[in-house]
Amino acid sequence: MKNSIKILLVLVFVSLFFGKEAWAQNSLQTQINAAPVGGVVKLKAGTYSERIVINKPVVVEAEEVIIHNCSSKPAITITGKRVTLRGIKLVDCLSGKNSAAISISGSGHQLNNISVTSEKIALKLKNVQKSKFENIRIHGQHKENGIDLWQSEQNLFQQCEIKNVQDGIYLENSNHNTLIKNSIEHSRYGVHVMFSDHITLKQNTSTKNVTGAMIMGVKYAEIKENQLIDNQQNVNAQGLLLYDVHHSNIRDNTISHNRLGMYIEDSSSNTIIQNKVEANFIGTQMKKMTKTIMEENAFIANVNVIQATSSRENQIQHNYWDGALTLDTDGNHKSNIAFKADPYFLTLTSETPPYQLFFQHPGLVLLQKMLKSPDEMLVTDQEPLMTSDWQKNVQVKSEKRSVLLLSLLLITGSLFLLYIGRKKI
Repeated sequence: MKNSIKILLVLVFVSLFFGKEAWAQNSLQTQINAAPVGGVVKLKAGTYSERIVINKPVVVEAEEVIIHNCSSKPAITITGKRVTLRGIKLVDCLSGKNSAAISISGSGHQLNNISVTSEKIALKLKNVQKSKFENIRIHGQHKENGIDLWQSEQNLFQQCEIKNVQDGIYLENSNHNTLIKNSIEHSRYGVHVMFSDHITLKQNTSTKNVTGAMIMGVKYAEIKENQLIDNQQNVNAQGLLLYDVHHSNIRDNTISHNRLGMYIEDSSSNTIIQNKVEANFIGTQMKKMTKTIMEENAFIANVNVIQATSSRENQIQHNYWDGALTLDTDGNHKSNIAFKADPYFLTLTSETPPYQLFFQHPGLVLLQKMLKSPDEMLVTDQEPLMTSDWQKNVQVKSEKRSVLLLSLLLITGSLFLLYIGRKKI
């Protein structure tokens, strides 16, 4: 009997010892720790409930690896230099104010093909430089930001998909960062930039947010070829908000189906060129905007086109206004009749919102013509464009559809006539 008890105790001891050793050998942290500097770690597929720290230059590759984190601390912490992380799916089961699912510092990192489902900040960058973040998929619960930068410079964010967070990508005191081809939806601000200069936003899509992009306290920004669409989830919703923005270039953006297309305040020395501002309740509002060039933009199907207050020394010309009365007598594709936008209806409805029900009512149109706004409130384009490239593209597509439809009808008619002819024979 005593021998049996001894044997049982030995077996239990051996199983516990070797079980722990086997777990240690298979744990993610052990695999990472065992890798040499500059080495490649290929994590074994599976679901893990552990937090990891990567603090040396290694490449960590994963296939079908899920980290399930039920701690208030980050599931993944990256420090040091030249860490590469690919292919991990991260699921957090706890929230935490200002806490992060992935915490990053250092420089030269590359994160690719990462999926994060969390109520926390998905990626929190603090003092990160010269790093790349590509194909990051983030799904939040409207509580924290998707990607949050603080004092981080010269980083690239490309082809990231972000949904249901507070702010999609938030930058503060972070200069020289580039955002390309990212998609953000169902959040507060798609892109939120604060006190960060030399920022590039290009070919991003921000839709169904409260505000597509909010840029504040910024100099030398490039905002190009973005799609800021259907941001009307709030009475204060906007496609693009520029506040205290200077020496920046806003070009070739599509700003459509927002409550307010563009709102610009306390901004100067910017160029706003070749943007499509379409089907917004208010196309553009400007307050204390100075020394800005606004040319070759297309304002199409907006309920209220444009309004300016306390704005001066701006060059607003050669834009296309779909409601303008135009006449080109010298063939230069510019109208000899100036376009003047009167914000009378907008001013009236801001004081008494129910008057919006009478939009385009004959009595209100007559009242607007009789009681014009003061000259300083009018936005004047002395030589509006007769047509715009945006309008031409729509016309070309429409013509192509018409030709295709006509061709199909002719083919169908010919086949029908051949069929009838054969029956008669």
